[in-house]
Amino acid sequence: METPVPKPSRVKRIARRAVFVLAVLVTLGALWLAEENWRGRRAWHNYKSAMEAKGERFDAARLIPPKVPDEENFAACEYLAHSFTKLPESPGWTNIGSYLAKSPNMPRRANWPYRSSADLTNWAEAFEGGAASGKMDPAQAAAIVLEHLKAAEPVLAELRAASRRPCCRFNLPYEGWDSTNSRAPEVTTEHLVVLKMLCQVLALHAEAEMAAGRSDQALEDINVIFRLDDGLKDEPILISHLVRFASTAILLQPIAEGLAERRWSDVQLRALQERLGRTDLLAGAVRALYGERDLIMNPFFTSGIMKFVGWGRLEQINCNQAFQEVLLPRINLAGREVNPSLGHACDLILSNYTQGGRVTHFLHHRIMVAMFMPGLMRTFRLAAAAQTDVDLLTVACALERYRLAEGAYPGQLAALSPRFITTLPHDIINGQPLKYRLTPGGKFVLYSVGWNEKDDGGVTATNQYGNPDRLQGDWVLEYPD
Repeated sequence: METPVPKPSRVKRIARRAVFVLAVLVTLGALWLAEENWRGRRAWHNYKSAMEAKGERFDAARLIPPKVPDEENFAACEYLAHSFTKLPESPGWTNIGSYLAKSPNMPRRANWPYRSSADLTNWAEAFEGGAASGKMDPAQAAAIVLEHLKAAEPVLAELRAASRRPCCRFNLPYEGWDSTNSRAPEVTTEHLVVLKMLCQVLALHAEAEMAAGRSDQALEDINVIFRLDDGLKDEPILISHLVRFASTAILLQPIAEGLAERRWSDVQLRALQERLGRTDLLAGAVRALYGERDLIMNPFFTSGIMKFVGWGRLEQINCNQAFQEVLLPRINLAGREVNPSLGHACDLILSNYTQGGRVTHFLHHRIMVAMFMPGLMRTFRLAAAAQTDVDLLTVACALERYRLAEGAYPGQLAALSPRFITTLPHDIINGQPLKYRLTPGGKFVLYSVGWNEKDDGGVTATNQYGNPDRLQGDWVLEYPD
């Protein structure tokens, strides 16, 4: 008689089936992953080849400013070189911003160009440790400010001397931006903080020098800020240019103060006008966008484990396509325009990438686009506003030169060309001539239609906190009364 074979228990049968199903799923997953890797690598290769055939370049080396010898490099002077080392205790080196932080009641800087002038009385009172009384005349206030800033004079003297060197190149660790373990982003942020504070000290020093009747010395301070800008303009990193926009506003304040108080000579105005005319913030912004793509974004997809993941390559394609379709068209370098209406059209294209939830973004390889692209949109308004401010002051220098020569401002801007300005800047927003009119008392109003693309008659807008609202109203140059 045969012995019956015992049947496997129900638990064992379920376990075997589970193992079988799991094996099938793992196999299918491996096949899907292999297919995605192959498809992603192939798709990226084809996309990159097609773009390069159209003249596009993806090598980051072309964006990195060439190194220069220290003896020719303004940024290699001792004080600026220290901004790349995290050594606050270094003997003989102090963050120059500390010279503005002696009182908890330090006044806010004047907000160019909204008819806001620097109040040296407030600064003098703050440095003296008292409340602003308004009884001090500008010359007295300037003397107190300059006396307080004497502590910074060794640094300022070093910078003035070094600014005569022909080049300015901050030695950032560009090679480390694609590494999560690198200090490159931190080092970059540290040097930008130092530079912005340095601009604030130089601008305040220039304003005090002007109030003391020493416009030549004020111009020396302003020229040092221009040289710092020479270094920032070549940095292909977006954060550098966001700081550059803010530093430009600081730079323009003492220039505008001198114009409003009629302290600049024709020779000084000619020098300022020429230097402002060479300040191209739009080209710098586009360079920074390419830097974000080729120094940071694309290396992220091609380094470490990401270069073996085809899913990442498909994400990379969408990021690069969005770069071409959503970001680059917003600045027209050839026409020198940043048109908000065109930006709205780009926003609609961006919505095609960002609509839907996380599952949709995952399935269509749009996670990175949806995460990072919307945060870049503010860049274009900031670039347009900063370049407009530079252009308005460039024209204002020409207007003041005209007044010095003819005794009054012209009735039309066209009267400035070609004697006082070779080419009049147009409105960055729409490509049309800047708006200009004379006002009672022998002054003028000069303005752009601003981000709302509407001529509001030279009227600026403020938000609920009383701060300038550059989304509404015009962007105006109008001197304080």
